[in-house]
Amino acid sequence: MRMKRPWLLALLTLSVGCSGDETEAAPPEPLPTCLEHEFALPDGSCIRPGVPPDGCGEGFVHDGVYGCEPILPAEPCPHGLMAVPGDETCRPVMVCGAGKWADLPVDGTTQYDDASYPGGDGNGSEANPWPTIGQAVTAAAPGALIVVAAGSYSENLYLQGKAVRLWGVCPELVAIEGTGPSIGPCPLATLCIADGADGTEVGGLAIHGGGMGITQSGSQDVLVDRVWVHDNGARGIGLENMLGPTSADVRGSLVEQNYEGGLVLSGSHATVDGSVFRTSLPRASDQKMGRGITVQLLCSESSSGWQCNYAARSTVSVTRSLIEQNHDVGLLACGSDTTVDGSVVRATLPGASDLRTGRGVNVQLACPRSATGEPLCNPATRATGTVTRSLIDHNLEHGLSVMGSDAIFDSSVVRSTSPDAAGDVFGDGIAVFRHGADASAIITNMVVDDNARAGVASFGSVVSVAGTYVRCAAFALNGEHYASGDFEFVDGGGNSCGCPAVGEDCKVVSAGLQPPNPLPLGQ
Repeated sequence: MRMKRPWLLALLTLSVGCSGDETEAAPPEPLPTCLEHEFALPDGSCIRPGVPPDGCGEGFVHDGVYGCEPILPAEPCPHGLMAVPGDETCRPVMVCGAGKWADLPVDGTTQYDDASYPGGDGNGSEANPWPTIGQAVTAAAPGALIVVAAGSYSENLYLQGKAVRLWGVCPELVAIEGTGPSIGPCPLATLCIADGADGTEVGGLAIHGGGMGITQSGSQDVLVDRVWVHDNGARGIGLENMLGPTSADVRGSLVEQNYEGGLVLSGSHATVDGSVFRTSLPRASDQKMGRGITVQLLCSESSSGWQCNYAARSTVSVTRSLIEQNHDVGLLACGSDTTVDGSVVRATLPGASDLRTGRGVNVQLACPRSATGEPLCNPATRATGTVTRSLIDHNLEHGLSVMGSDAIFDSSVVRSTSPDAAGDVFGDGIAVFRHGADASAIITNMVVDDNARAGVASFGSVVSVAGTYVRCAAFALNGEHYASGDFEFVDGGGNSCGCPAVGEDCKVVSAGLQPPNPLPLGQ
């Protein structure tokens, strides 16, 4: 069992005795001369905690003190516009090119679509385009480009058995509107990408309807590029491996105002770059979920509860993206692996059903629900999470939380975490707790600022902290015995605490704090 360790509490005691030796004592060593924003240590060295001046992510600038700030508009963008770190103003998802077909790279195999074409002789040529996209998909050769002119296309699309490159001139002008049950194995999806469509591209479109926006299963290396997925009656983008290995690359897209969640991965893999996931809404049936991104095992519901394939882990890599104003959790990883770099997760709202949660990034082992609704956490499904060069801002309960899993947090800012909206509890910047399995976190070069309860909290877990600045929390470092495990803080050096100024030693206290519950799959 690991025992509690005092941390940064070493006191240097100088004993002064009387003797007949009248030799004068040597003068004390002068304190080191440290640079601005550095602090002198007793050993004569200087430290500057927090993010190094050259440690900011793309689209961030150093604040000149200890952290980095994202370059973003002062206010959230309105519906249909977006900004990611590096954008000073709100902008469209994609610039609309000139001409009917914009500047899309047409060639001799291109299939043309135009909803406004009046003739009944459409054949996919530029002179006689198809009036529906489904006709073009059927006619397209494998790998062919389908270009879509401005217009509203009321249809559900099914891509299977071949790759196509489906491009509209821009999402502002081209909308695919789901009209009912989809074709193929994707219930109520406006766009279904099934097996055998490896390498498919979808870009320059707006997608919305009464069900899911995009559902993908059994195809790999699919590109979703500058797509506006909005106002769907279920999740915006869903990837699952029911039909086989599934992976996608989501670039420069805006996913907003979808029910249940923005992006949901079940036993699948995705890379996300330069995209926005915002204002996801709780599921209409029970007012649960509404998360920005969910990364989980492949699970299904049965009469005995939720059954999961524990070998089917998901992975996601999120870079230079914005996850904001979602419900319950900004990004949830259950029994899966997540990397976040140069991104912002902020202003998560509580779960609508109980006014709890509202966490920024939550990394935990998988906890499928039993038939009675209890979470049954499986210790074999420890998750991993890495957050670097990012901002986790104005969330509820916990900015970053790790449950029965392992995480690395580096060169990021976690600030202004508030208690939940139901019971006015929690409010920790970073919380690591043992639940169903051991938990650990490595925290380096971080700024943990203005959090309501603990800056960093360990509940029966091992937390290593180095080069980190913890400012203005009720408890800078809190450690609690929990779930038959003792806490351990490992001092990596170069840390500083205080409020309002820094420069104090960081001390661990035990104040009887309690961690929250894990989040069950299928909630």
